[in-house]
Amino acid sequence: MDQGTATVLLFLVVVAIIFFLPLAMGPVHPPSFPVLLVFPVVLGAIWAFLNHATK
Repeated sequence: MDQGTATVLLFLVVVAIIFFLPLAMGPVHPPSFPVLLVFPVVLGAIWAFLNHATK
């Protein structure tokens, strides 16, 4: 399998997962406040690491 075919196949798998996975999920609820705080902390840590690593 060449790289072009593998890329298209992987793209189709990701599209299928994004399309069909929500159909299998039950009811979802909004995340709690501590979980919401995880995202900016992780993004800030990644930014700080990348900023420090490029100097």
